[in-house]
Formats: sequence, structure tokens, C-alpha cells
Amino acid sequence: MFIRLYFLLPDEILTKHVVDDLANSGIKHQHIHALKRNLNDLKPNKENPQWQRLDMAQRIERIAWNSNLVIFFIALCVLIASLWIEFTGLAIAAFIIMLATFLLGDLFAARIPKVHLKEFEDALSHGEVLLMVDVPEKMLVQTEELVLSHHPAAIAGGSSWTIHSLGI
Repeated sequence: MFIRLYFLLPDEILTKHVVDDLANSGIKHQHIHALKRNLNDLKPNKENPQWQRLDMAQRIERIAWNSNLVIFFIALCVLIASLWIEFTGLAIAAFIIMLATFLLGDLFAARIPKVHLKEFEDALSHGEVLLMVDVPEKMLVQTEELVLSHHPAAIAGGSSWTIHSLGI
């Protein structure tokens, strides 16, 4: 799995230097994305994929979270109904489903790192550039140290999950 690192940079010139340093360290250009106020991509091929503007990770998280809540409350209703009609087997199954959705919700809310493009709207509106770098987990610390030590004007904006096979 890849982790997406977010960095805020003051201008395009510094962003190009950071992109060059990342490319020299072995990170492929397809794993480096940059956005500025008008959502132009600073990659050499000037493509700005639709998923990059829509923040698909946030949509998937919202769908997963809402689905989890719906399943939990359906199981709660089934639990109450099965206790009312004294059907113990169904009550146990509903309780297990409720417990599973609770644990998955806890995992989702507390343990999965997440950052969304909305969090950078103010900085982007002031002309800063958002650089997103997708790296394998084993290169996470090394990449963050490379950017922050060579470019003190860069601000680390957090990290999030990304799945390349889904285009996220």
C-alpha cells in the first residue's frame, strides 16, 4: 500500500525543485501530483486527472462510513425486534454484526490516517502549491525528511492512504 504525503510550498519554482529532488531520489513522476489555486497540475505532461480534483478517497470514506452506520442501526433494530419476539439466535447474530461494525468504525475513525483536499483550500486560495507524493510505507520517513531538510519553506501537511489500483 502507498501512503500519500502532503506538502505546502510557497510557489511553483520551489515546487519544481522539490519535484526534481523527489524524482532524483527514485520516485516516479506518476506518483507526484501538484495543485495550485486554479487546480493546474505542475507535472511535465500538464494532465490533471479527474480523481485529483474530486478527492475520491474522501468520497469512498464517506460511503464506507455511512454504510457502516446504516448496517449498525439495522442490526440494532433486528436485535431489539428479536429480543421482543424472544428469538435468541437472531439476537446473537445481530449483536455480533453490531460489534463488528463498531470495531470497523473505530478502526476507520481512529487508526487510518486521512487528509483531504478541503483542508488546503485556504492555502491554495493564497497562491500556495499543494504537492502530493505517493510513496510505499517503507519510504515514508525518508521522503518526508528529504523534502523538509532540503527545502525549509516546505510545510508538511500530513499523510493519507491511497490505492493506485482504484485510481485514488
